[in-house]
Order: sequence, then structure tokens, then C-alpha cells
Amino acid sequence: MLVFDIEGTPPTRQEIQEERVRLKSLRKQKLRLGLISDSLHALLLFTLYFTGILSGTGFIVAVLFGTVIAVVLATGTRSRLAASDRFSLLLIMLGAGGAVTGILIGYFGDGMRSSLVAGLATSSIVATGCILGRKIMAVLTSIESLEQISEDHPAHHELINLCHQHVQLDSYRQQARDILRPFLAYGELRAMQQWLADRR
Repeated sequence: MLVFDIEGTPPTRQEIQEERVRLKSLRKQKLRLGLISDSLHALLLFTLYFTGILSGTGFIVAVLFGTVIAVVLATGTRSRLAASDRFSLLLIMLGAGGAVTGILIGYFGDGMRSSLVAGLATSSIVATGCILGRKIMAVLTSIESLEQISEDHPAHHELINLCHQHVQLDSYRQQARDILRPFLAYGELRAMQQWLADRR
């Protein structure tokens, strides 16, 4: 994995291109896994529905609850999770399954067996959707970080200001120019921002 190190040597164009190719291949792989996961969940739910184990209401509630919560957790949480965050996600996953089970039994009057199946399906959708969704988001963010900052982008002005204020950052930018990279990447700007934050 390519890491932008402000105190090290800037990566070459070839290294960035190789990383971009690797990440796009990884993105395709993760999206394929997501599609397989969704297909397996759909197959399971349809099988349970048509065999009479899962009610129509349970089917809809499980899919809606599971999908919405998985999307929120995948996109709305920090990129790096602490142990407490992982524990919270586990509680949310179990809570979502429990909530669906309770709603189906208490509000819709479904049987215990079908409600429990819907709850388990919801927890499974939340777990796999959250895990795969976070991985896909991480890959997409990494691909974005490799994109060059054009001169007319507001981020370019911030980068220039940082380099004017800090000699080490300007030195890094000059090294990139020396290897025929006149425009830095978004990931390098974020690395500069982090470098500055670590020294405050």
C-alpha cells in the first residue's frame, strides 16, 4: 500500500499508477464480494418466504432495516475503529435484529419462528453490509487520494500556502517537481495537514 510520507521521498508517477491499478482491481473484487453477499441474502430470504417460514412483512422489514442500518454504519463511521467502536457496532447489529423481531411479534403479530428468522437475517445484512461497505469506501477514498490537485482547485491554494509557511513541506513539493510531478495528489495534501496537526 502506498503511503505518502512528508518526511520521506515523494512517490514517482509510476508508483502512483501502479497503486491506482492495484486499488481499482481491489475495488472490483470488493464490489464482486458485495454483489455475492447481496445475492446470497436475497436467495435465502426468498427461499424462506416461499417455503412459508418467513412472512411477507418479515421479508420487507428485514430488508429495509438491514439495508438502511448497514449503509449508515458503512458511510457514517470513522475509517479506523477503536475496540469500543467495534463493540458498539456489534451491539447495533444485535439490536437491529432484536428490534425487527420485536416489531414483527408485537406490532404485526407474526409468529415467533418467522420473527426470529427475520431478526437473524437483519443482523446478517447489517454485519456483512457494514464490513464490506466500509472496505469499499476505504478503497474509493484511497483511489481519490491519488488524484492530482489541479491549479484551479481550491485545495491547490491551500497546498501552496502550506508550502510557503513550512520549509519542509516546500522541500517535499520541490522533490516531487524534480521527479517530473508538478502537481501533488490529494493524499499528499492530507499528509501535509496531518504532519502539521501532529506538530501543534
